[in-house]
Amino acid sequence: MPGKLSLASLSGRSPASSIDSATGEVRQFRRSSFDRPHHDQRRPSTSSKSSGAKGSGGNKRLQTSIGIDIESPPLVLYGNASNSSGALLSGRLKLMVAEHWVQIDRCKMTLVGRATTRKPVSSHCPDCTTRVNELNEWNFLTEGALLKNGVHDYPFSYLVQGRLPATTHGSLGSIEYSLVALATTSSGEEIKYEHPIKIQRALYPASDRTSIRIFPPTSLTAHIVLPSMVHPIGGFPIRLRLEGVTQKQKQTRWKVRRVVWRIEEHSSVISPACSRHSAKLGGEGKGVLYEDIHTVGSDEIKSGWKTDFESGDGMVEMEFTAAMKSGSNHVSCDVESPSRLVISHNLIIEMVVVEEHCPNRNTRMVTPTGAARVLRMQFRMVVTERSGLGISWDEEQPPTYGDVPESPPTYSQFDDYDLVQDGMETFYINQI
Repeated sequence: MPGKLSLASLSGRSPASSIDSATGEVRQFRRSSFDRPHHDQRRPSTSSKSSGAKGSGGNKRLQTSIGIDIESPPLVLYGNASNSSGALLSGRLKLMVAEHWVQIDRCKMTLVGRATTRKPVSSHCPDCTTRVNELNEWNFLTEGALLKNGVHDYPFSYLVQGRLPATTHGSLGSIEYSLVALATTSSGEEIKYEHPIKIQRALYPASDRTSIRIFPPTSLTAHIVLPSMVHPIGGFPIRLRLEGVTQKQKQTRWKVRRVVWRIEEHSSVISPACSRHSAKLGGEGKGVLYEDIHTVGSDEIKSGWKTDFESGDGMVEMEFTAAMKSGSNHVSCDVESPSRLVISHNLIIEMVVVEEHCPNRNTRMVTPTGAARVLRMQFRMVVTERSGLGISWDEEQPPTYGDVPESPPTYSQFDDYDLVQDGMETFYINQI
């Protein structure tokens, strides 16, 4: 049968030559590199063990980690920056050792505040963008300590000053706080962990405030009642009364067509330059002022008010609910920080009124005069977080009394007395 007969079937080796059965010619050929078994395809030895957590270099990766548990209630600064007593921050730093033993040379934690501007002098410079301020530092381990497997707790506490600005994320800048923990092992490896801290400010509610606006040369007068403060979430009522809508001598009257209100958020920030880019502004200590105004809530009202043209000079009364829109446009609370980030809010109300001629108070003969006015009013709104039922930490302490001594009385006052015992009674007799 014609064909090739491989020598590998006779010798058991890989074929290095072949014989043509017809001619008997022996053909030699070289083995190709593709015929050789690949290094990765070799069968591993059954006596080898798994390398476990070792990397390619054979160094074992450290599995020890850091965690922080906050035990104190939410950090709320009650009152304004001038009279707030602050808030208490307490918790535990957890050093979780996964190995049998770990040598820790140093472990510390820092409370930092970051002020970031969205309009830096140099967009690619981190020093122009963010300014970091260290508020407090805890040194848990200053000398080398050998820690065994398990969780090691280190308690901490701190009184957050009431003058600090609250956590803010505005359109031109932001203010953030965080706890940064750092542990260094004997081999020089660093273990880092950062835990964000949210600080809020809440003002106690006060009585509603009443404002009066006069619109010369007309006789119109607006009385508006607003809450002393509003909140980012939820609506608030607004009561409005417009007087002097009827002019009896001219036999004319003012009629309300529509009411438009909106809430504007005013933001301003001064972006300073770092030492490397201060030459752009003409020297150190200078910055660029940026301002931004955008609407955080608005609505248009075309009906729903009560009109009385008969009583006195006439009156228009209305009450509506205003609110700030939620969603992608985040509403910030009022803030004025040392980093020169200022956020405030204004309520703007515009009333469109038209003049009508009404002879002898006959409503069937009312004709428009063609005169119209836009009554514009602007009010400062204080936006703050809800205080709820919370109270400041210093008001939670039990009451103290000035007439109670700090310690029990001593027995030095009995030095001039002799102890006399008579039966079951023991009393003192004055020696004098």
